[in-house]
Amino acid sequence: MHLLRRQQQKMIICPFCQAEQVENTIYCGECGHYLLGEDDKRRTEHYDRDDIHSTVEPQAHSKLPFLVDLSNPVVIQLKIVSNQREVQLVLNKKILLGRIDPALSVFPDMDLTHDGTPAKSVSRRHATIARQDDKIVIEDLGSVNGTFVNGHRLDPYVPHLIHDGDMLQLGKLPVEFTIRKP
Repeated sequence: MHLLRRQQQKMIICPFCQAEQVENTIYCGECGHYLLGEDDKRRTEHYDRDDIHSTVEPQAHSKLPFLVDLSNPVVIQLKIVSNQREVQLVLNKKILLGRIDPALSVFPDMDLTHDGTPAKSVSRRHATIARQDDKIVIEDLGSVNGTFVNGHRLDPYVPHLIHDGDMLQLGKLPVEFTIRKP
């Protein structure tokens, strides 16, 4: 049945790496090249590097890390500054932050699709928040417009320690990060 379904699907060839992809795939699974036309509306809104800057002043000093007791559940709270929406999530796995895209089967744990104009700068798979040993880290997933912690832009794919009270920024979308004890 799966083979029959694949045969019925139209396939396209990535113009960059020549890998075969299912028609209407947005990004090549091999090289990441954008496959849809320029007029497609599903893209992440791209800003020039000069337009993307943190709205948060860099902190002069770092906070002491909040040590996570791995034997107990930890709840994080993410507050979208622009509309004051608050979401609490149990940190028992990697939490994906981004925008939903059913066509690509992208269903982030925290969907930021409807959080106003700044949310258009958030990538589908923008960043993750996870436990790492006894700390909590955020990792930018190679997002188009970047991830910031307290005004500092993160390097993609490098976990960065975050603390209770830190200000995150996903593209142009500011988010307050708080750790809650259940």
